Amino acid sequence: MNSEITDPSGLEGLAENVHDHARKLIADFAHDSPYRRAIIVEALRLVSDDYNNADVKMLAKTMGELRKGLDVFKPYQALRKVSIFGSARTKPDHPRYLQAKQCAALLKDTGFMIITGGGGGMMQAANEGAGEQNSFAININLPMEQLPNSTMIGSPRHFYCQYFFTRKLFFLKESDAVVLTPGGFGTLDEAFETLTLLQTGRNPPVPVVLLEAPGDDYWGPFMHSWMRRLVRDGLIDADDHNLLFHTDSIEAATTHICDYYLNYHSFRYVGKSVLLRILNPLSADALDRLNAEFSDVLSEGSIEQVFHWPKSDDHCFDHLPRLRLHLDRYRMNVLPEFIRRMNGLYQSDHNDD
Repeated sequence: MNSEITDPSGLEGLAENVHDHARKLIADFAHDSPYRRAIIVEALRLVSDDYNNADVKMLAKTMGELRKGLDVFKPYQALRKVSIFGSARTKPDHPRYLQAKQCAALLKDTGFMIITGGGGGMMQAANEGAGEQNSFAININLPMEQLPNSTMIGSPRHFYCQYFFTRKLFFLKESDAVVLTPGGFGTLDEAFETLTLLQTGRNPPVPVVLLEAPGDDYWGPFMHSWMRRLVRDGLIDADDHNLLFHTDSIEAATTHICDYYLNYHSFRYVGKSVLLRILNPLSADALDRLNAEFSDVLSEGSIEQVFHWPKSDDHCFDHLPRLRLHLDRYRMNVLPEFIRRMNGLYQSDHNDD
């Protein structure tokens, strides 16, 4: 492990006049997480080095936005959430607006909270559908001043970001699913960043829904033309379609998201292993079938069911069984298919009982 994280003497690069302060601060966290000590050391390096004022201002604002966002979401960590993206320009009487509002309401009724960008249009529709008590709004400071929508004004779950990258970090960090409704450049940016992070394994696997109103064809050209072209030209893998679900039905969208968490709970990396926490253990037969069907996406070994591993996992997950596998890192796009198949095998065993 990095000596800068574990060793209080690893203060290279710090000005001599802050060494004593640094050692004292690090000693105060001697028995805490090494990452808390790392934050102290990196912050001291940033303020003691010769960065220009604009860079220091950016870093200070970034840290403040991250802290604020963590504070807002902290009380709701145990609750599932869906980020809904879409245009700020859509009018309340448009079928797309009504579809987003109804989708958010149905997701709320099934136990999900809703996250939006806090503005008008499709963002307002989603917050209206879920209601203020079941919504978050992460607004953005823009030259044209994007005001919070009427549902989220004054809400303790509304906050502003100065930077798009911190805003998008929270959209995906806190989301258990993403619903993409029609929108412009901003929505497309959020769509492609989401897909990139899922495709490369930099974001835990989550269901992504392309939702449009009945009779609309906003996402159709992307799914039926661009996706095929990208596959044909060898620019994406044919299995990348597993990352997306295209529908004009709010019931189908909600079912698609809910079914994802039938037995799957959460994801993390442990060294070279991919770890999928699950709610209930799989039978030996279900595990054998998973190994038979997905052996081609493993870089080595087999899919194993483990308990109380690793010891470093958060204690709140101690009771959960896990599936451990060495997944080929170029095949991260199969995780949604793997999760749905695992859920199906669990359900089949459960129904047989």
